[in-house]
Parts: sequence; C-alpha cells; structure tokens
Amino acid sequence: MYTMQLRGINLLKIRGVQVVIDYSWFVIFLLVVFSMAESYFPRTEKSYSTPEYWLMGIVAALLLFLSVLAHELAHSLVAMGQGMRVLSIRLFIFGGVAQVSSEPRSGRHEFLIALAGPATSMALACIFGSVYLVLWMGGWLRPVAAVAGYLATANGLLAFFNMIPGFPLDGGRILRAILWDRWNDLTRATKTASRIGNGFALVLILFGAVLLFFTQALVAGLWFIFIGLFMKQSAVGSYQAAVLKEALKGVQVRQIMTENVVSVDWLTSLDELIRDYVYRHHLSSFPVLDREEFVGMVSLADIRPVPKELWGFKQVRDVMTAADRVLSLRPGDDATEALTRMVAADVGRMPVLEDGRLVGIVSRRDIMNLFKIKSDLGLT
Repeated sequence: MYTMQLRGINLLKIRGVQVVIDYSWFVIFLLVVFSMAESYFPRTEKSYSTPEYWLMGIVAALLLFLSVLAHELAHSLVAMGQGMRVLSIRLFIFGGVAQVSSEPRSGRHEFLIALAGPATSMALACIFGSVYLVLWMGGWLRPVAAVAGYLATANGLLAFFNMIPGFPLDGGRILRAILWDRWNDLTRATKTASRIGNGFALVLILFGAVLLFFTQALVAGLWFIFIGLFMKQSAVGSYQAAVLKEALKGVQVRQIMTENVVSVDWLTSLDELIRDYVYRHHLSSFPVLDREEFVGMVSLADIRPVPKELWGFKQVRDVMTAADRVLSLRPGDDATEALTRMVAADVGRMPVLEDGRLVGIVSRRDIMNLFKIKSDLGLT
C-alpha cells in the first residue's frame, strides 16, 4: 500500500531506482518504428528490403529508448551524488522524467543535476556521430551507419530541445538554478522559470498550428501542439506548486493533523472493517492498533485482492501493511515535505508518529484546505 504506485510496467532497478515504462510510451515507440521503417530509412538508404528496413527501425527505436533512459539516469545519478533520494524514472510518450523525494538544496545543485541530462545526450550524439563517420567513410555496414546517423541526430536534437530555457525542460531548470542562486529565493525563481516555460509552450502550440493548417506536415504539426500542451500544463503545475509551497512555508504537520484518529484493531474482520469503518467514515485507509501500539495501515487496496466470501474469516492483521513498511510523518515535519511525500507515494493519508506512538493523521485534503483558507484570506 505505501510503496510507490506507478502506472505502467516496472522494467528494472538501477542502483535502487525503479525504471517504469508508462503505457503511453508504447505509442511513441510504435510510431518511431513505423516512421523509420516506412519513411526515413527507405528515403536515406534505397538498397534494402522491407524486412531489413523494419529491423533497422526496431533497432533505432530501442537505442533511442536507451538514450532517453541514459539522459534520465544522468539526472538521477548526479542527484543521488548530491544526497537526494531518487524514487523512480518514468519513460512516457514525451520522453522521461526522474522523480525525486525533495528539491535540490541549492541553485548550484539544481544546475549540476539539470545539466547532466543534456550533457549526456550531447555525448551520445558525438559517439553515434563518430560511429557513423567511421562506417560511412570506410563504406562498411551501411545499415549500422544509417542507424548511428539517425541516433546522432536524435540525441543532438534531444539535447538542444531540452536546453530551451523554459520550465520544466532542463534549460528551464538551469535558468531556475541561476535565478535561485542570484535571488536566494526558490519560489520566485520557480515562478519566473514557469512563466517563461508557459511562453515557450504557447510558441510551440502556435508553430504546430501553422504547420497543421498551412503546410502538409500533419504529423509534425500535431506533435508540436502536443508537446506545447504538455509543456504548458507542466509549467502551470510548477507555478501552482511554487505558490502552494510559499503558502505552506513554516507550517508544521502538528498544525494541520487530525489528532482524534479513527483507528482499527488488528483483530477486526474485513467484513466489520467495511461495514463499520469504510462505509461509516467514508475513508479509504485506517491506522491499525494492537491495544495502544501502532502496528500498520490497512486500505481498500489491501482488501481488494481478498475474495468477498472470505471477508468474514480474514482479519485486518492478515492483509494490512506492517508498520515497518509504512511511510510516516513526525509532528515537527514541514507541511510541504509531507505533501511531497504523499504525492510521491501516491497515498491520500499518512500517519503521524512520535516515538513510535500514533499521535495523529494528516491527509492531502487537510493540506489543501489550509491552502484554500490562506488563498481566501489573500495570504498567498
């Protein structure tokens, strides 16, 4: 329950970082394979058969996938070197994103983390470009040379595009790092970089619309529009996150947590849990106690795999997430950090413990209610 829930397929773990392929990634993978096999390689290399073009397309798409993964891994490894915890790398239709548990500690750290991705893509572009030149000049392995040439161009474009100074692209993060270091104000720097990112997003959308309506570049036009919309959504989300963080500055978990916690005894049957707790309190998760001792959390996700006919025989202790696997908060934790951890773990409520004793529970709703109150009072 309180491990991170990510939509997609868990591919592998690299130095403890879970790599996840979002289902949307398969869309772009198939599009890349199709465009390579049916358009790009037949146009640039005219002496091969259709199966050979498809093989070249599949190899090129897989190596492009590994290039994007290397780009995100570079971000992650530098972040880990700065003492940050990297939760996952998610590859999706627009590329990839590394999810970390907290913001960098300074503008310098942000700068190094953001620069690592484009630098890696540029290095890959040089490597693939060198392979292409050697093979092309020697007249050897022309299909391999063609794939290497495509990957050199793709990685170069990936590095160039990511250096656009608009948040949340790497260039926008570099700009934020510079402004953060200059102003010593992360919130102000984030707001500025997000506004610039929003502006670049609108430019991309307009450019895509021009391509779509005034040229024959239908696919390119739609692609620019989709990227622009994604970038705009991310920029707006980053701006809202900065406003939220500013509003929660200085607020501790003890100020927003619920102290009178509805808890469940670990010997309660699942039937009773559903009837007397879930239906009655309209909550999806509950702390579990053995007398006064906190022993875990139970949620609807824990109950769902159990056949309904067994609910009367199974007890909460049989399905709950044990205390040592439950992410928890302390009363003195920062509210912003609490929200970040809940979002990262994809949970709506988190127990608050002091010396191993349950003293309260805090939910995303509690935090957002405080934000709304401050907004209504004009304090954000």
